[in-house]
Amino acid sequence: MPKKLQFVWPKDGPKGRSGHRGFFGRLDNILTNRGPDVFLQRKGSTTAITPDFWSNWDSFHHKDYHYQEEAGPYVSRGVQRYDPDSRRYKTWTVPHDWHGVESRDGIYPHFTQREWKKIARQWRHGRLVDPLKMGRDWNSDGPKRFRQEHDEFWQNAHRIGENNRQGLPPMDDINPFFRMHQQWPDDVDQWMWNERLPYAWDWRRGFIGP
Repeated sequence: MPKKLQFVWPKDGPKGRSGHRGFFGRLDNILTNRGPDVFLQRKGSTTAITPDFWSNWDSFHHKDYHYQEEAGPYVSRGVQRYDPDSRRYKTWTVPHDWHGVESRDGIYPHFTQREWKKIARQWRHGRLVDPLKMGRDWNSDGPKRFRQEHDEFWQNAHRIGENNRQGLPPMDDINPFFRMHQQWPDDVDQWMWNERLPYAWDWRRGFIGP
């Protein structure tokens, strides 16, 4: 007999825990393409779909997970990963960190590919980056996704990388002391500087990726 399946729609962070969105809230999520992906799971299964999995950040730090998803029978999200503030899957400047290059010094990707193009364009013309001109996903301090309220999401997203960096078993629980939120006024400037090293802007070709 065929196995019975059920649809599972994970809740995302504080917004997901604030109560049931109701029919119209869920319908709005579908129409605006927001919120986590919907998954198929064996009916009655108690196996949790973890935040790092539904957000696709698990494959950011794990090559095997990435290849398994690409080879699977379902649609692959590739290097698109979740942004907890806009609640959408986006393509980030740093596509993956399988070998701990970024996580070795506690540096994680902070900008989407689209944001980085804007940043590089400003630098190319010798201008400073004005956060208020970076779009609705930013405020005067920088990307809204790096507000303290999203710390728990990033702890899950970078669980594997952070555990590797600290010499812990990669699949251990999240490290509660790991912080991703802004703490100092120059944090965004430092993040931009960190990400400009492996990526560049060529005036003839535009954005140069990895």
